[in-house]
Amino acid sequence: MEELATGAQALALLTLVHERGWTGFLAEPRGLDQLAAFSRLPVDRVANVVGALEALGFVEQHDGQVRLSPAYAELSADDAMTDLGNVLDRAELMIRLVREAAEDEGDVRLGDAEALTIAKVVGGRPTPVTQAVFQHLYAEVPEYADAVRDGRLLDVGCGVAGATLASASMFPNMRAVAIELVPAVAAEAENRAKNLGVADRVEVRCMDARDFDERDAFDACFWAQPFFPEPFRAGTLRMIWGALKPGALLMIQEMESEPQDEAQRVPFALRRLVYEGQRVPFAPTAEQLVAEAEAAGLVPHRMVPTNFGRIVLMRRPEEG
Repeated sequence: MEELATGAQALALLTLVHERGWTGFLAEPRGLDQLAAFSRLPVDRVANVVGALEALGFVEQHDGQVRLSPAYAELSADDAMTDLGNVLDRAELMIRLVREAAEDEGDVRLGDAEALTIAKVVGGRPTPVTQAVFQHLYAEVPEYADAVRDGRLLDVGCGVAGATLASASMFPNMRAVAIELVPAVAAEAENRAKNLGVADRVEVRCMDARDFDERDAFDACFWAQPFFPEPFRAGTLRMIWGALKPGALLMIQEMESEPQDEAQRVPFALRRLVYEGQRVPFAPTAEQLVAEAEAAGLVPHRMVPTNFGRIVLMRRPEEG
């Protein structure tokens, strides 16, 4: 119980100091007196806060100067793939969702703002770091990269369109349609496309993916399967089959796998509780994803082990 309580206390402290601007202020070395003036707290209180943050690995002290530790400095950088504030917001949200999943027999439901919080963390931000991540991924699946580079991409369950926008920045001839069900999340994706100057090539549609009716039109598709509840999945895959050109590729990512590390078993079990509380299949294996897509008429192309989990590539048959 003490360990659990300590984790909750640490999250509360990190959230507070980030909200109060310490993260940005400590990007450069600061003395305790400077930090006291910035925070408007007594120096002895600041020293205690810094001591707790140092124990958490959030800051380091050298020669009387305090600054962010390298790991948190990287997470807080302007070009970080994920914003630290969004990560902290999602951590707070997951506490509520775990409780809701355990105390209510109904489905766990997300409001628009909550869905946006999760989408921002999962989708990341369109930065050079994000592009570097996708360059590495595309090197693992060159046939998919070739299909996207000068073709049309369908992003099904795009969230804030992190993958599509990174790809559009890398491939100036790529065109895409990104489908998102939640209005607030779709609006964020659309704003990001405009800010990146790719809105003329990336169209965001706010709709149920099952209702998308453009057929035989796309060279590749990415399906964000971890966010699709069971009742939506078969119909979405049938839509994808029809939207792809004959022979075109579908990419699906195995997002979770049974942890081998004992330390990961608790977070894995808690995520399962929340996901299945939303009627979303949790941690389907690559083999199960293949079978699911085959049931919709797609055929296996290949399965690729990567640092991002196993990637499943499926094809719409050339005929049929």
